[in-house]
Amino acid sequence: MKRIVSLGVILAAAVVSAGLARYDSASAATQGSKGKKSDVAGVYQAQCAKCHGADGKGIESLPDIPNFSDAAWQAAHPDKDILASIKNGKGIMPGYKDTLSAAEITAMVKHVRSFGKKK
Repeated sequence: MKRIVSLGVILAAAVVSAGLARYDSASAATQGSKGKKSDVAGVYQAQCAKCHGADGKGIESLPDIPNFSDAAWQAAHPDKDILASIKNGKGIMPGYKDTLSAAEITAMVKHVRSFGKKK
């Protein structure tokens, strides 16, 4: 029982640390030189690839991470749902409404869609 509680405390600390770091790193990832916004692919690599994978297929060890390259997944998820997930978060994924602009979130939806076009 003590081992389970200790694991829970460690997991909670990791989640809180990741959440605090996410804000700073998301802000840094979206800022290019001289304060200009960077490209969406760079933001994806900095913020999304750690769970969704550089290729969009998801990290196998994480539960419920979608495979963006799967045609069935792409067909089942309209843009508005993907946009809502990016904006507000979903499951363990944090929302990015406070760190990405509406235009950047829309561009990220297009980026997610691009994984489905690769053969």
